[in-house]
Amino acid sequence: MEGNLFKIFATLVNFVILLLFLKHFLFDKVNKIIDDRNSEVADTVHYAENRALEAEKLKESYEKQIASLENKGREFVREAKLKADAQAKDILQEAENKTAMLLKQTEDEIERLKKKSLQEMKQEIGALAIFAAEKILEKELDHQEHQAVIGKIIDEAGNSKWQN
Repeated sequence: MEGNLFKIFATLVNFVILLLFLKHFLFDKVNKIIDDRNSEVADTVHYAENRALEAEKLKESYEKQIASLENKGREFVREAKLKADAQAKDILQEAENKTAMLLKQTEDEIERLKKKSLQEMKQEIGALAIFAAEKILEKELDHQEHQAVIGKIIDEAGNSKWQN
């Protein structure tokens, strides 16, 4: 049993020496490599999280810019529509004014021509009456001759030019 005890003790001593040797040369280096790797992974995760936050901030910024541009676009369209409506109203008003002015000028011209025509007709009727009276007075006529003279006067008046 003493041999066995010695073997157990020697095995334990060898095991402890092996552990100390491994701890000194291997465990510290392996733990350092694992810690470095964990640190590197943590840094990478932290970097990725920071990049994700920056991307989210940029996304929000771009969305705000897009919303602002959309609002500006709507405002621009609204203002352009208001200007177009105002211009259309002005054009219609101007057209109505011109139409009214042309209508007034036309009415005035018609009235002037009407007065001129009436004046000319009065002059022509007067001249025709004088002409007819001269013809009638040239000789004393009976009813048949009177009708013949009137017919002749009308024919002559129809063939002659109207006086101005």
